[in-house]
Amino acid sequence: MTPQRGALLSIDLGSTAVKVLIADAESGRPLALTRRASGVALSTASGAVEQDPNVWWAAIRSAVGEALTAAGPGIEILGIAADGHGPTLVPVREDGSAASAALLWRDRRAADDDAQLAALLGRSGWLLAELPKARWFLRERATAAKETAWLLSTWDALAFRLSGEAVASFWDPARSLSPSQRALLLSGPGGLDERALPPEVFPGTRIGALRPQAASDLGLPIGIPIISGTNDGMAAVIGAGLMHLARGVDVGGAAGGVGISVERVTAEGIATEVGGALWSGPAPASFGEIRIMGGALGGTGLLLDATISEAIERGSDPGALIDAVAALPLGADGVRVERHGEEVRFSGTRDGHVDAHRVRAVMEYGALAVAALLAPARAAGLPLSEMWLSGPATGATSGLYAAQLSVPRGIPQMRADLLGVPVVLPRIPEAAAAGSAALAGLGAGLYASLSEAAELIAVAEERIEPNPGSATVAASLLEQFRRA
Repeated sequence: MTPQRGALLSIDLGSTAVKVLIADAESGRPLALTRRASGVALSTASGAVEQDPNVWWAAIRSAVGEALTAAGPGIEILGIAADGHGPTLVPVREDGSAASAALLWRDRRAADDDAQLAALLGRSGWLLAELPKARWFLRERATAAKETAWLLSTWDALAFRLSGEAVASFWDPARSLSPSQRALLLSGPGGLDERALPPEVFPGTRIGALRPQAASDLGLPIGIPIISGTNDGMAAVIGAGLMHLARGVDVGGAAGGVGISVERVTAEGIATEVGGALWSGPAPASFGEIRIMGGALGGTGLLLDATISEAIERGSDPGALIDAVAALPLGADGVRVERHGEEVRFSGTRDGHVDAHRVRAVMEYGALAVAALLAPARAAGLPLSEMWLSGPATGATSGLYAAQLSVPRGIPQMRADLLGVPVVLPRIPEAAAAGSAALAGLGAGLYASLSEAAELIAVAEERIEPNPGSATVAASLLEQFRRA
């Protein structure tokens, strides 16, 4: 009989792709990492951006099946956790299936509800999470609402489908609702009901066990512990080990985003000096008083995926394309990305420029967006000793996954040069999936603390120093980017 090896399974639901990771529970080593497209955004009305969560589940089923095969025999899954994008509202039935399309984080139809709930609760933005969209849904989708058991975040919706237990999972105490606030939401002007307000728990909490239908769908035994998850940004903070001060993570996903671990006093001083240029929020509660400073970068990953897909449609071989991109010099031979609202143009193109120049220009655009976002805060004293790269930020974009066994060094080198700090390629190249695996192990009782879990999961594979000879060109490109 083959001896069983303990492993953790995590699900990372992105805006364009779902990633499934199986990690060895003892060593943190990845045993399998698979990806599937998570569906296209459906926009049928002004401000509407929706997706079908049942497509997510079909992608998850396929990715889990492939991951289990890749991990090999003798694997015993000891815990499962999921993370996802947000604030996205997912209406679910009792069996966990979607009662209606999900309202994605980019959906703007609940703007008035956002303003009204902000006035009612004295909070705004991310601290309102999915509540404005839930209010809109209950009012505007009355028929679908009759079939809806719960109105949940992406990660809580996945946990519910797996376990049958509805929770609201988050660390930020500013998001917690007092009894009086719940009463306001449930009566009169709040416009909500209990389905939008499940019990609050911390991420990394064991909330139930894998129920029969989900077990059958995924090809797993009934009863595996299901652990509460978190949003993909905070999962990446865990998966990159940001309990270490001055470490950053560049997730480079569909929306793009970056976070850096900072002492609370330092973060407060920088926030005062740079205003709202950077978001500042608490790290996972178990990391102590550390703050995470950073921000989102609209559509940098989506733009890269689209540019690569167009190149492949024109006949570019994916493997040859990525090698050509990596070989280009900093500055992409003069090709630059210009964005005018939703329109994207390439300037500086001339005879001899090929698809690789456009892809390289978009990759540099994403790196420059991070550098420009951080520049005022770094000038104000934001410490940054190294940047961990994840997903598309490593150069491993969805359009090239099938062809890539490894990312050519020239791509992460470009990010190191443009940021002016060392970049780290982690052993698990998807930081959010790694973070959810850490949560799965914590909730399953395998690790004494989240820091212990993160240390096991967040392992550097390679550290790439910036090239001193590129500093002048990098500074010039950053200045051009900021002027544009």
